Amino acid sequence: MSSPFYPRQPALRRAILWVTLASVLLLGACSRGPEPLPADQLRIRINLLCTTCDDFLQCRANASTDGFTLYRLREKSIWAQIATIGDYLIQSLRRKTSDQRPLTVYAEQNGLRVVRSTTGAARVDLVSGLISLPDSLIDLRDGSWRSLQGEVLGGCVSMPRREGYAWVRELLGRPLPGATP
Repeated sequence: MSSPFYPRQPALRRAILWVTLASVLLLGACSRGPEPLPADQLRIRINLLCTTCDDFLQCRANASTDGFTLYRLREKSIWAQIATIGDYLIQSLRRKTSDQRPLTVYAEQNGLRVVRSTTGAARVDLVSGLISLPDSLIDLRDGSWRSLQGEVLGGCVSMPRREGYAWVRELLGRPLPGATP
């Protein structure tokens, strides 16, 4: 029995093999896209292929010592996670240099913690080295926090995930898993 994917004629099989080989070579010769900034040049590192990771960015205004804004780049939906599998598989042909993540914004001022927003998205671009937020920009290279007009607001640092989760759970009044009440 013959199928279109495996014909019986040796000449046709060789032709399909050559076309496939030529296609792979041509795709390999194509540009993989713009080069991302090297990880050693980034003060804030975000893994674009980790769709189940939450990233916490703690930003403090230049004049403020008693409060901060916490940006939580949340994990993606299940469908976006499935789509990222394709991104991972085609890394050899096209490098992933940007991503969009769901965003929650929290704030702490004088010990009072609040949720500012649960809607919105953060766009991470590893070529330009910027995280674009609805209200500001964060430079991944030096951690500077800027308004959308470019004015320096302050600086940001990555908060370890464990500390970020603990901070959010405390705000929500939930104990950490395994903690005794």
